[in-house]
Amino acid sequence: MRHAKVMFAACMGVDPSSLSFDGPIYEPRRCTLTSLKAREMARRPNWWHQMVASKNEATLAVDLYNRSVHDRQVEAFVVHMTLAWLKLIQALYMRETGPSYDLYIRDGRKRRQRTKDGDWLMKPLSLLISEVMSEQDPRRKNLEFFIGLRNKIEHRFDHEIAALVAGKSQALLLNYENFLVEKFGATEGLADKLRFPLFVSTITGDAVAAVKEVRSRVPRAVLDYVQDFDASLDPDTVADQSYDFRVYLLPKTGPKTQADVAMSFVRLEDLDADQLAAMDKMQTIIREKQVPVSGLGDLLPTTVVTTVQARIKKKFTTNDHTAAWRFWEVRPPEGTDHPERTKADFCRYNEPFKRWVYTDAWVDFLTRKMNDPETYEAVTGRQATALEVDQAEPSSKATLTDAGRAIDVDEDAGAN
Repeated sequence: MRHAKVMFAACMGVDPSSLSFDGPIYEPRRCTLTSLKAREMARRPNWWHQMVASKNEATLAVDLYNRSVHDRQVEAFVVHMTLAWLKLIQALYMRETGPSYDLYIRDGRKRRQRTKDGDWLMKPLSLLISEVMSEQDPRRKNLEFFIGLRNKIEHRFDHEIAALVAGKSQALLLNYENFLVEKFGATEGLADKLRFPLFVSTITGDAVAAVKEVRSRVPRAVLDYVQDFDASLDPDTVADQSYDFRVYLLPKTGPKTQADVAMSFVRLEDLDADQLAAMDKMQTIIREKQVPVSGLGDLLPTTVVTTVQARIKKKFTTNDHTAAWRFWEVRPPEGTDHPERTKADFCRYNEPFKRWVYTDAWVDFLTRKMNDPETYEAVTGRQATALEVDQAEPSSKATLTDAGRAIDVDEDAGAN
């Protein structure tokens, strides 16, 4: 019976030496492997359980996103990934100590606040990321993008929105994985649980036209949100892979070795000077090839000015257009070493003609923004006044066609 009591003490987590064996005989609890594992799990700190819950949310988000028949893949992905981020940062705060790691909303006297239901008021995700990431951190901007997008998704356009924000969705997941490993160690990463999905839509011959057609069905409110958010960021943030993930797929050639894998990811900062030069050349080739195929990036400045002025019925000059692309940092200034670093939705650098050309999306964006009196004054430096009929600028004389659109090179020679 003494042996039974020792076993009972082990199951209960009690030191057997502290027990008296002179008292009445107790019926020992059955000690099983399951009960021992349960007690071991119970000893885990609260932050560990919160971290596991976060990882489960992220895994669920990816599973739902990759289901080809799922009707609400983007909505589900965004909801569960933002929950994953929230629980991950909460786990970090629960593990650490000090005033910088406080999860609660407090008043001026440092007292915790309660909700209407009596629960403690916790910091939202938007506030937590502002405490752990700097203002210009691309990871923070990526998260803020999805926090804002979450309330704008319309279920019937879910598939179209997925195509529009695919790069940002991939960046959201990669940022989560990097943050998880950075704060909690490589053993907690999700890399061994996730798989690279198989896809065909973006590598077929007519992919550009297909993606463009899908984009045309995205609700206007969502397109406006995406454009406005990207326009509010500096070009370096927009181009950062942590904000919007972009990848080139190049077929591997030559004999396969034992060390080869089907897909390899190489960081841009790990490339040498020759490799970077080759990458720049490849990007230029791809960019030039995209322009005539997709019909993007073929408006000269005077065409933009004339169209915008006619739409807003306010004075809008070439100087105002220059002020506008500077205001929203759409392209680099003259004389830059990297003229190709533009906000590609609005502007692209045409290498053969050595000039910047603009998109229909840029015209739509300017039309919407310049119709707001406060924005108009902030950009142009003057108050908006109605445009007289005889003030309209003459449209350009067509002397050259590009992708089926008439433009005038000579007349636009000094335009920006």
